[in-house]
Amino acid sequence: MVASLSREELIAWAAESVAFYGLDLSRLSTVLLAQAHSFEIRRTFSTFDLTQPIKLLEGLSSSSATGQEDQFQHAPLTGLYKKHFTSPRFLPTNLLNFLRSKEGGRHLNEVLDKAAQADGCDAFTKYLSHHMVIDPIEIKSSSNKMTGEWVVFHKHEGKNYYLTFGLHSETNDEIYKRIAFACEFDSLPFKL
Repeated sequence: MVASLSREELIAWAAESVAFYGLDLSRLSTVLLAQAHSFEIRRTFSTFDLTQPIKLLEGLSSSSATGQEDQFQHAPLTGLYKKHFTSPRFLPTNLLNFLRSKEGGRHLNEVLDKAAQADGCDAFTKYLSHHMVIDPIEIKSSSNKMTGEWVVFHKHEGKNYYLTFGLHSETNDEIYKRIAFACEFDSLPFKL
């Protein structure tokens, strides 16, 4: 079932959500709000995970497990910005990315060496499972290297306008079509 909500209904929904508390909802596109609503209804992402990078960019939060915002380098998104957000659904990807890195390889060897010294199969299993899951997430999080999907935004006259959420599985053209629609639909104060 797909529900169609007006901008006013989406603003009312966001205004009642603690996840959006403190955000200037007028700078969130209808497209982005509709995506957030859909993600919440379908339980794809927590709305708190979606709004965390926006709060960070707006100075309402000081904690981020992902890196700095970055500009897209390839057309048609050139000049727009992206900021990663992460969620528990990306834990397997983040673990694999870590373990495939040089740092992850060294960590794996150290953990295996120490686990081999454990007394018994149970102690070995507990040590190995803890240090191969918890440590990598703590290392990636504390170094702001967690990955996930993006919130895509545009900087205009000193303010950020949040346009859409972008998925790595999408092409730049697909993301851009949503952005163009968002800009037109909401009559945003800039042209891309």
